[in-house]
Amino acid sequence: MAAKLDGRMVGIAHYLFHASVWYAGRCYLADLFVDEEVRRRGIATAVIEWVARDAREHGFPGLYWNTLEDAPARALYDKVGKFHKGLILYTYRRDDSRVQT
Repeated sequence: MAAKLDGRMVGIAHYLFHASVWYAGRCYLADLFVDEEVRRRGIATAVIEWVARDAREHGFPGLYWNTLEDAPARALYDKVGKFHKGLILYTYRRDDSRVQT
C-alpha cells in the first residue's frame, strides 16, 4: 500500500496474510518506509493502523513485524507495538560452503 500526503506518495508498506498454527490468521508487515522529509508526522503510525484494520477486515486479526535492535524505527515501534519479553527469534542461513554441487 502507498501512503500519500498532499497528493504525493511519501510511504509504502508491504504486508501479507498467512495461516497460523496458534491463531486464526496472521498478517506480517514485511516492509514499512516513510520518506525522511515527512517522518515524525504520524504517517508510519497511520500506515500500521491501516494495515491492522485491513488485516482484521480480511479475517487475520494478528499483526506482527520484525526490526533490528538498533533501528531508528524502534522509537515508534516501542510505542505502537507490543514487545513480548521472552520471545526468541531464530533465523537460519545455510552455510553455502558446505553445500556440495
